[in-house]
Amino acid sequence: MKGSLDFMEMIKPETIVLFTLVLVRIGGIFLASPMLSNSAVPRRVKLAITIACTFLLLPILKVPPLDQVKTEIGLIVLILQELTIGVVLGFAASVVFSAIQSAGEIFGTQIGFSIATVFDPANEGSAGVLTSLYVILGALIFLYLDGHHVILTAMAKSFEVLPISKGFGFGVGMEISHLTARLFLIAIQVAAPVTVVMTILSIIFGLLTKLSPQMNVYMNLGFILGPMVGMVILLLSLPLFRVVMTSLTQGMAPDLLKVMKELKGI
Repeated sequence: MKGSLDFMEMIKPETIVLFTLVLVRIGGIFLASPMLSNSAVPRRVKLAITIACTFLLLPILKVPPLDQVKTEIGLIVLILQELTIGVVLGFAASVVFSAIQSAGEIFGTQIGFSIATVFDPANEGSAGVLTSLYVILGALIFLYLDGHHVILTAMAKSFEVLPISKGFGFGVGMEISHLTARLFLIAIQVAAPVTVVMTILSIIFGLLTKLSPQMNVYMNLGFILGPMVGMVILLLSLPLFRVVMTSLTQGMAPDLLKVMKELKGI
C-alpha cells in the first residue's frame, strides 16, 4: 500500500489491523527509549507523537496477511510480538543513558557525594547530584548530535528489517548483553580519572596515618581535600565525557541495526 490513504481504505479491517500493530511497535519503542520514556514528559505528548509517527509510516507499509488475525488470540499474539520488538529496540537505545548514570554513580561514590541526592522525576525517586549532572549533560549532547533522529530512523528501519507480523528470533538477548557489557565498560572508563586519583589520594592518606596516627590526617584533611580534588578532576574530564558521549551517540545506529538483525535471526 503506497501513496496517500483515502477514507475508505482507512476503515478497511486490514488497515485497522496494520495501524494497531504499527502503533503498538512505535509505542513500545517510545516506552523504553531515552528521552521520551522519561516520566517528566506528559503522557499526552507521548501519545500524540506515537500517533503522529504511526500516521506518517502507515502509507509506506504493506498490509500484513490476515490469516493470523482471524481470531482474537491471533491478534493478541501479533500485538505482543510488535510490543516486544519495540521495547527491545527502545531498551537497546536507552542502555547508553544507563552507562552514563553508572559513571555518575561511580564519580559520586569516589568523591563522597553519594549521600547528596536530588529528586529525579525520571525514576520518581532520588538520585545523586553528579548522576543527575551527567544525565543532563549527556541528554544535551545527545540532542545536539541529533540522537533523537537516530532513534526515529531506526524506528522506520525496523519495519523494513522486521516486517509487520513476521515475528522475531530469540538470539537478540546475547547481542543486548554484549552491548550492555560494552557500555558499562565505557562507564568505568569515563569514571577512571577520578577513580585513579582518589585511590592514590587514599593510599597517601593511609600511609600518612600509619606513619603518624596522632595527626589523624584523613579526618583533618581527607573530608575536605577529597571532594575538592574530585571536583577538579570532574571539570578536567568533561572534554573526555563529551568525546565518549559523541562516540556513543554516533555508534547507536549500527548497534540498533545489529539488534534488529538479531531479532530477525540473521
